Amino acid sequence: MALGPCKWISTITFAFLLLIFTVTLWSLESNQVQYPFAGDLTKMILGKLEGWSLGKHGVITEESKRETKSVGPNMTSCHPSYGRTDLLVDCCPPGFQSPLPFVDFQFPDPQSPLRIRRPVHAVDADYIAKYDKALSIMKSLPHHDPRSFSRQANLHCLFCTGAYDQQNSNAPLSIHRTWFFFPWHRMMIYFHERILGSLIGDETFALPYWAWDIPQGMVIPDMYTNNSSSFYHTMRDVSHLPPQTADLNYVSDTNLSPEDQIDLNLAFMYNQMVSGARKTELFMGCTYKAGKEGYCNGPGTIELAPHNALHTWIGSSLNPGREDMGKFYSAAKDPIFYAHHANIDRLWEVWREAHKQQLDIKDPDWLDSFFYFYDENLRLVRVKVGDVVDTIKLGYSYEQVHRPWLNMRPKPSSPPKLARQMLKTKEKNKLEMLSRTHVSSSELDTHGRALDASLTVKVRNHWRKKEKEEEKVIVVHGIEVKGDAYVKFDVYVNLIDQFKISPKFREFAGTFAHIPGGGAGKRKIDLKLGVSELLEDLEADEDESIWVTLLPTTPSCSNVTIGGVRMQYIK
Repeated sequence: MALGPCKWISTITFAFLLLIFTVTLWSLESNQVQYPFAGDLTKMILGKLEGWSLGKHGVITEESKRETKSVGPNMTSCHPSYGRTDLLVDCCPPGFQSPLPFVDFQFPDPQSPLRIRRPVHAVDADYIAKYDKALSIMKSLPHHDPRSFSRQANLHCLFCTGAYDQQNSNAPLSIHRTWFFFPWHRMMIYFHERILGSLIGDETFALPYWAWDIPQGMVIPDMYTNNSSSFYHTMRDVSHLPPQTADLNYVSDTNLSPEDQIDLNLAFMYNQMVSGARKTELFMGCTYKAGKEGYCNGPGTIELAPHNALHTWIGSSLNPGREDMGKFYSAAKDPIFYAHHANIDRLWEVWREAHKQQLDIKDPDWLDSFFYFYDENLRLVRVKVGDVVDTIKLGYSYEQVHRPWLNMRPKPSSPPKLARQMLKTKEKNKLEMLSRTHVSSSELDTHGRALDASLTVKVRNHWRKKEKEEEKVIVVHGIEVKGDAYVKFDVYVNLIDQFKISPKFREFAGTFAHIPGGGAGKRKIDLKLGVSELLEDLEADEDESIWVTLLPTTPSCSNVTIGGVRMQYIK
C-alpha cells in the first residue's frame, strides 16, 4: 500500500523522534532497567506510527482492535487505606512518590535445582533451624530495605486494602474476591521464598506448606508455637493452639471431637475443591478488568473457606478484627501466613491438575495484568500473571501428599423423594420450613432482606435443558455487608431437617465466609455455588423448582442484606 507524501513526512518525523527518545532512554537504562513512563510513551508513539502507516485501507487484525483491559498498579498513587472501618493505616513504602526503575520478570535458570515445598508436619529439625535463621535475618533488616520482614508483611496491606490505584485510572486496585487472588499471592510468596534463601546462601531453600486439608496437618504446626523461635507470634487465638483441630469452616468454637472435626473438614474440602469447583469462575473468582466499570466482587470457593475461615480462626479473639491474621492489613505479620498461603497455592495446582489444565484462564487481560515485587537482589520486578501459571518454570514444586477428601462425596441427610414430598406439602399448607424461617414464593420477596434469620426461597430450576459441560449455579446476588465483623452464612438445597445442617450432608451447597475490607469499597458481592452434582444426588436436577436456604451462622449476619437468589448456567 502506497503512502501519500504527507504521511511519509509524518512517519519519518515520528521515526526520528522515536530514535531520539530511544537514545535518551538508553542513557537511563541498565541491565533492562525501565521506568514506568517509558513504556507508555513508547506505546503511544508506536501506536501513532502504526495507525498512519496502515491508513484507512490498511488491514487491522482483531488483536490490534482489542482494547486492553489488563490491570496494574500505579506505584506512585499510594495512599492510606482502611485496615478496618475504624482504622486508617499507612502501609506505603518509603519514596513511593517518585517513579522507580524496574526490570521485567525473568524465569530462573531451568538448570537450577528445583525447590521442593514440603508439608510443615514432615520437615525435620535441620530444616526448621535453617528457616529460623533465614527468618531471623529478614526480621533484623531495617524497614527501608524492601527485603525486610516488615516490608514483606506490608505488601499484603498495600495490595489488599486498596492502597494503590490502578494505572491510568483513579479506580482502586483490589486483589481479593477476584481472579487475581491466586496469582497475586503466588507472586508474593515466590519472591519471599527466594529472599529467605538468599539471606542464608541456599539456592534450594523452599517454604513449607501447612497441609490443613489432610488429617496429619489439621493443627497449628509446633514450630509456630515455640516462643524462642522467629516463627512465634503473640497475636493468635490461644484456644486454637495445639492440640486443637483446625476448623476449615470456622464460625465459632465447637465441642466436636478431633475425629468428628477431621471428618467434617474432609467433607467440606470435597465441596470446595470438587463438586463446587467444576468451573473456572467458581474456583478462581470473578473476572476483573481495568477501570471502575471492570471491577467485580465475587470470590471463589477456596478463598471463601478454608482461606477466610482459617485467617479468622488463627487471629486473636482479643483484638477487634481478630488481628493479625483476621484482617488483610495485618495478616502477613504472622509468619504462619506464608505456610497458609503456600497450601492455598498448592491447592491451585491440585485443582489445575485435576482438570488437566483445561480450565486455565486464557483471557489475555488476565495473563497481561501485572504487579511489582522486589527480588532477592533488591531489584523492583514487574511480573505478569501469565509468568506465574507454571510452577516448574518458576523453579519450585510441591511434595505430594495423600488427599482423602477426594473420596468424601456426601450423601443426602434424608431420602430425596421424601424430602421433595415434605417440601411440597409445606408449600401447599403455607407452613414455615424451619423455626424463624421466612418462605417466599418469589425471588423479589428477598430483595433488600436482612439475613437476621434463616431465609428459604423457592428458586426456579429447570427452565431449559442443560447443555453438555454446563454447570448449574445458585447465585446469591447483591450481598451487602455493613460493619467490620467476620460474616458467615451457609447455603443448603431442599433442606428439611434443621438438625442435619453440615457439610457432611449432600444438601450443603456452600458457604459465604467474609472478611470485610480488601479495598472493595461498597461494591455488592455475588456468591456463586456450583450445584450440578448436588442436584443429581438429591434427584432434583430435573425438578421445576428447588428450595434454597440461607442459614446465618454469625451474629453479624444481621448486618447483611441480599438482593435475591437465582439459578444460572455456566459453561
